[in-house]
Amino acid sequence: MSRPDLETFSSILPKTGKILLCTHRHPDPDGLGALVGIGHLLKQKFALDTDLVLEGRIRRAENITMRDLLNIEALPEGGVDPANYAGMIVVDSQPCFSHTPLPDGIPLLAVFDHHDGITDEGAEPIPFEWVDSEFGATSTMVYELLKHYDTQPDRRTATALFCGVRYDTNNLLRGATPADEEAFRILELNADRQVIGAIDQPPLSREYFKQMHRGINACQDYGTLLLTLMDEVISPESVAEIADWFLRLEGQQWSLAGGACDGRYQVSLRCDMPGADAYPALRHILGEKGACGGHGRMAGGQIELGEMSIDEVKMHIKSRALEYLSLSDSDVQSLAANG
Repeated sequence: MSRPDLETFSSILPKTGKILLCTHRHPDPDGLGALVGIGHLLKQKFALDTDLVLEGRIRRAENITMRDLLNIEALPEGGVDPANYAGMIVVDSQPCFSHTPLPDGIPLLAVFDHHDGITDEGAEPIPFEWVDSEFGATSTMVYELLKHYDTQPDRRTATALFCGVRYDTNNLLRGATPADEEAFRILELNADRQVIGAIDQPPLSREYFKQMHRGINACQDYGTLLLTLMDEVISPESVAEIADWFLRLEGQQWSLAGGACDGRYQVSLRCDMPGADAYPALRHILGEKGACGGHGRMAGGQIELGEMSIDEVKMHIKSRALEYLSLSDSDVQSLAANG
């Protein structure tokens, strides 16, 4: 989707009333940053108050620290009364994504997302929709919106948006565009460096290290693919963290990790091959059993547990991943043997 006329964003906003801001379940720094940025714009430019909805627990240490230090407060679960809101805005996700449950009875005003979209023929048209996978982070898109409306981010907002751009582009090393680089450089100048340092190096629990140990034991090396399919994990975010972590192993090109949490089998795919696209790869791997989103070198998705056991889901993912990459069980190697 091409960039819409950003001036039309103001035309879809109500003159009065409160706006509900939403993102995907278990939000990451990009989702959190985009929420803070949109909330700042609506308050400063349009005198509109906002509330946040954060579905699913935030359990990754960096994300918890970001939420706490930047005072990102959300409504309690089940605390949304549609009568209190004139409209709703979704960031870093889309209404058709399975990991983004939206409250009923509130008009959807706008969507901002940098992931590839899914066409939903039966859906109502969205008054303002900006979906553009050419951006490395949704926080960059929100920065562009602030710039268009000549609204300066305060220190809290600059810090939140900077974290969003930084983490989703891996410090501009993953899928970053000139727009992401501009946002990164400008926001860094106004961000709180002490808060950024605390977010970057949070204290970690003993369970975190135990889980990384379980990840090492579960990892299978197929030469170009590292496959780390675990049973229960402590949080959905930890699956993405393990996929990122193993991608750094010398010589690998694909890192696929999975783990069960909150009734779903969470899956994350990472790739460091030039020109590779993780989203269609994960879409094939999950097939009709699950749903996913992503762009460039990273993608994430989930399969609902219930009809399938964890072991059955793991077998489904493994067989389709090996099929997609033209690998077989005979290609598996021991990580220890290669260490």
